[in-house]
Amino acid sequence: MPSPAIAPFLGATGRMMQYRKYSEASAVGFLSAILFTVFSDPVRSYVDFGEKWLELSGLPYQMNTALLGFIVGFGTVRILLLMRLQLFKMLLNYRGWMHNPKSTTTKMWGLMLNGMRGKGNFPTYYFQEVLPKLPVPDLNTSCDRFLASMRPILSDDDYRNLMTEVIDFKEKDGPILQSYLLQRATRTNNWLTDIWMNLAYLSSRKPIAVNVNCYATDRLNIPSTKQKARGATLIHWILRFHEQLQDETLKPQYMQDMIPMCMESYKTQFSTVRVPCPGIDRLDTYKDSNYIIITRRGLYYKLEMKAPDNDGKDRLLTVSEIYSILEKIFEETEASEESHQVSIFTTQDRDTWAQNRVKLMENPTNKESLHTVEAAITVFSFDDEKPSSIDENGLFTLCGNGTNRWNDKSLTFAIFSNGVVGVNAEHTAGDATLPGRMWEFFMQSEMYTAEGNIISEQTRKKKLPVPQKINWDLKYMDSELETAKEHFRKLSHSFELVVSSPEYGKGFIKKKRMSPDGYIQMVLQLAYYKLYQKVPKTYESASTRIFSEGRTETIRPVSEYSAQFVKSMLSESATREQKLMLLRKAVQYQTQIKMDACCGLGWDRHLLGLFACCQELKRTPPALFMDKNFFAPDVLSTSQTPTNYTNKWTMETSCMGGGFFATNFEGYGVSYMIYGEDLIKFHVSCNTNCPTTSAAKMSDAINEAMNEMKEICS
Repeated sequence: MPSPAIAPFLGATGRMMQYRKYSEASAVGFLSAILFTVFSDPVRSYVDFGEKWLELSGLPYQMNTALLGFIVGFGTVRILLLMRLQLFKMLLNYRGWMHNPKSTTTKMWGLMLNGMRGKGNFPTYYFQEVLPKLPVPDLNTSCDRFLASMRPILSDDDYRNLMTEVIDFKEKDGPILQSYLLQRATRTNNWLTDIWMNLAYLSSRKPIAVNVNCYATDRLNIPSTKQKARGATLIHWILRFHEQLQDETLKPQYMQDMIPMCMESYKTQFSTVRVPCPGIDRLDTYKDSNYIIITRRGLYYKLEMKAPDNDGKDRLLTVSEIYSILEKIFEETEASEESHQVSIFTTQDRDTWAQNRVKLMENPTNKESLHTVEAAITVFSFDDEKPSSIDENGLFTLCGNGTNRWNDKSLTFAIFSNGVVGVNAEHTAGDATLPGRMWEFFMQSEMYTAEGNIISEQTRKKKLPVPQKINWDLKYMDSELETAKEHFRKLSHSFELVVSSPEYGKGFIKKKRMSPDGYIQMVLQLAYYKLYQKVPKTYESASTRIFSEGRTETIRPVSEYSAQFVKSMLSESATREQKLMLLRKAVQYQTQIKMDACCGLGWDRHLLGLFACCQELKRTPPALFMDKNFFAPDVLSTSQTPTNYTNKWTMETSCMGGGFFATNFEGYGVSYMIYGEDLIKFHVSCNTNCPTTSAAKMSDAINEAMNEMKEICS
């Protein structure tokens, strides 16, 4: 719990904090009432004044004294609360810590922030009310930065057209839309939340399977090769993590171990489903859900995760108890010839799936079963595949076989027959940092015997829950099922994934006094240029979770510096000194715009917000919004997968990264994970149907670029 120094003075969220908000002020009030009563002589004049002011002369004198004491104590604490709350909010609005971390001002700010925050295991959503709002960037600055990011990518003619459209936008439509966006920002906690959710995710009609969902892989050396043992352990610890969210005992996350980050998205990490609807989907969350779905070989089971102990209290099932239930499910699925391929529908485009969902629910049995799956905490799939590499682990986890991934669920866990595990995450519900923290928690917690068996525990439950088989009637949907299967076959075969590691890690990069992330982004620029002799439009994600309801902003690492750097690396006339100078400038530029993006001063989301305002106002779109390059797809879609969420992180218990599909048919998806000082993992994906892309060639080019850049830095 929060330290006594800070607890009475911070705004609160959650059931416990709403209580503490007034209970501690009340406690001070009662203490003050007692002191006023015991030592009444020194405060007699105040009591007399209080009697006149409150018109309480009809009450006994001691009661008046106690009442005045309570009002003084309670009121003083509440006033201090408001003052300290506002001061804390003001401190969180300071951004100099990112741009000038060693300045005297930043050091003083850090001392004040830590002193105000105090120490303790704060509840999960404790800081939500004090987080600052996402700012609305300056219109002219965003337009100028947008132009600068497009200059190295476009031809002279395209750039000239874009420039004139931007100038026209800044003079005419831009100020009107900016004013509307500023008004929107004053009315909401985060002006971007609904815009981003609807335009980036829910309105997209393409299949979310493979295209939108992302994955995380297992650790390098798995601790157990036994499917049921690994599965039972996985279920228990994932539900322990869910329990912490329900109880609000999961510690808030901090940036730089100091600045609280938004935890709002954790509310949709579990018990959440993206429901297909015509035109635009919706996101449903069943916060009181108490069961999971277990699926194996086309059979689905509902399993409640708590049962009464001997003391009569409901407690989470232990690993041993889950294991015994899994044995029964495995026996039944081994003997059964029944198999329901209903989840294949979740791989279709959203409008088709919406139509099929309506037809599916015409049958009362299907309607009930569909609700059961969609309202579950999460889904655990026990698969027959045996991934033998990180590449296959990622491929099988993301795609499955079409019938063992409920792609609409916020999380689906895969447990393969050789004990390897993976997690498939639906992106609308949250970004990679959320399942990443949960995944790390599981891998740090799981334990087995030397043989890879579970560590047996004696059950204390009076009666274990019985898994309830979920029934489906799909006979009248044979045609739709066959169409969905054929669609999935093509979709899954389009996904190519290659995972690789260069010969060195961030330790070398840091010794050269460069940002590892900026350096890696230049590696990707060089790798692509080596293959295509083009500068690619590039997306890199940045976290904006220091703001209320913050998620991500775009970093545009391409610059004139990066373009000249990659060209110099293929030029025979460029000297080593020139190449190194351009590399350093390109990395510095990327680092600067990354900091700006994290501070809410990126331009991508801002321009998207102005576009959304134009739609809301039903204005004729300006020429800028109609330009082919305004919404040009990203050729490189990149993201650094974070790690080391807690001080318990070790290399042995770390997953081997995760990734996603290329967002552009002619592009690449590149996720990278930095481990310690000496290891980096790249997950490179592309579309196999594109004749000009190859994940294998891009992966090789990345390793070559890493080596060539090391040479010029050495």
